[in-house]
Amino acid sequence: MYNNGAMLLRNRLATLLIRIAILTLYIVGFSGYVVEYPSFWTAISTWDVQLGAAMMVMLALEIIYTLIDLRHGIHGAAAGPHMRIALPLTVFAFLSGVFYFASLLPAGDAPDNGSAIFFHVMIMVGPMIDWLALDEKGTVKYSDAFFAQIYPILFLLYGYFRTLIWPGSPIYGQQMYPLPFLAFGQPESAGYIIAFFACTLGGCVVAVFLNKLAAGHFGFLRQRWD
Repeated sequence: MYNNGAMLLRNRLATLLIRIAILTLYIVGFSGYVVEYPSFWTAISTWDVQLGAAMMVMLALEIIYTLIDLRHGIHGAAAGPHMRIALPLTVFAFLSGVFYFASLLPAGDAPDNGSAIFFHVMIMVGPMIDWLALDEKGTVKYSDAFFAQIYPILFLLYGYFRTLIWPGSPIYGQQMYPLPFLAFGQPESAGYIIAFFACTLGGCVVAVFLNKLAAGHFGFLRQRWD
């Protein structure tokens, strides 16, 4: 019993230290990246900055929950995030890094200094480490992947109405849209929007599958692990 308790305490301490380290790196990358924009309000309009802010808030809450777990011995979800929200945000954060390195950076549509590159590496790697190594598994459903598309839909609507409300306020350079390849009114914009939702929905479905796989929710895995 003592050995099990000591091992549990060590695991929780390791979880706490890893999350503090990831949050520290988030803050360093985020602060260096945001200052590259004309103002905080233009920066927070972008997909990657929104996800970076969400990751920092979520991770800060996880650290608090882990501290509570250490202090009071609360078990289970108290030491981790609500996965119906955390898992889609992890997918969207990873996609933000993919969008940056695959399209925004080569096209010159976003800051491209060392801070920007470091921030996007962290927003891809940090959530993956936290999810794969530390978060609970098996608590999400495929329907959650569809429910999570509320955020991409709202983001696209905001991107459109932003150009109508603040027509003279570019986000970076002359770029008016939070994700420039989703610029409305262009001949190819409909195809880009379809591809965008294919990425967000497809990524969430794959993540739910991997989450269930890691929890052993499939018969052949249960037989192998039992």
